[in-house]
Amino acid sequence: MVFTLLPVFLSDTLGASRTAIGLIEGIAIFLAFAAKVGAGILSDYWRSRKPLILWGTFFSILVKILFATATSIPWVFIARSLDRFSKGIRSAPTDALIADLSPQNHQGRSYGLRYSLYTLGAVIGGSLAAFIMWLAPHNYRLVFWLSTFPTCLAFIIIWRVVKAPPFLLSAKAVQKWHWHQAYELPTVFWQLLGVSFLLMLARFSESFLTLRAKDMGWSLASLPLLMVVYDLVNAGVALPIGKLADHYNRKTILLAGIITLILANLIIISWYSQWAIFLAMLIAGLHMGMTQGLIATLVAENTLPHLRGTAFAFYYLTSGLAVLIGNFVAGFLSDYCDDTIGAFAGGLVFSSLAALYLLKLIKNP
Repeated sequence: MVFTLLPVFLSDTLGASRTAIGLIEGIAIFLAFAAKVGAGILSDYWRSRKPLILWGTFFSILVKILFATATSIPWVFIARSLDRFSKGIRSAPTDALIADLSPQNHQGRSYGLRYSLYTLGAVIGGSLAAFIMWLAPHNYRLVFWLSTFPTCLAFIIIWRVVKAPPFLLSAKAVQKWHWHQAYELPTVFWQLLGVSFLLMLARFSESFLTLRAKDMGWSLASLPLLMVVYDLVNAGVALPIGKLADHYNRKTILLAGIITLILANLIIISWYSQWAIFLAMLIAGLHMGMTQGLIATLVAENTLPHLRGTAFAFYYLTSGLAVLIGNFVAGFLSDYCDDTIGAFAGGLVFSSLAALYLLKLIKNP
């Protein structure tokens, strides 16, 4: 509900430049990834996942109120940063908890289901935001206030319904967590981090898709609906891809997903039309559905049970650095070219490098 409208709220209501929006998004998402690092490691150290998930969700409720009362760019920056930080607190323990709950041969579909439901929430939220903006044009703050209700419901479900399993330990893992245990993570895990880093450089914030659509002539009320279409494709693809990944080579499927992102960037760069951005958003949603859960599955399967939180922590750390750099570069290129097309030119370069590196790993395992 919030993030389909936030970029336009920043640019039209508060007068933020594209570089400022890119920097805000980059720093906020980096803070989310930094929080994921600490939370993932703490969940292994404390041998408990649920308390961190609860605290992260509770802070998300408070932050929505900050969005609704924001009157300046620094205020939105603080609110956005705190919101991503609270998301980070709960994300790595959640991913580790899913692996704890899932049989080894069903982890692909488990993460696919997780991202399908996650994205379906974005679909419903974006639809509600569009409906509210249709009833009350330009009333951004009403949307922000109403977004507190689903967050409260999520907190109640986690608190009262979700039951964490016992924290099972192998004989080797009985010792307390220590940094030196990171050396136990296999080489293929670090190679996958390299692929992920390059891919995240290309996967800057969806805010630039929204801004590009606005530049192409899409109305303000239609922007949330465009993101709904994007998220519907994402949600619809994630679970089938997860099931497919349980039976076929996961790296090959990931490569196909990265090539899909390259195609989306090519369409945005080469075809100047309202329908071009619509088609590109469909393909970008396909890319997200093909890769998001799959990367989490590859991280989970290439580590040890007692180091899952730590593995996701390293994954989120490198991803956070990449997203911070990628968003700043996207904003800078957009202002330098005086057109949002600059962001997608940079995305094309980074996604191509990710595909080439992954292809090398597939050919030389």
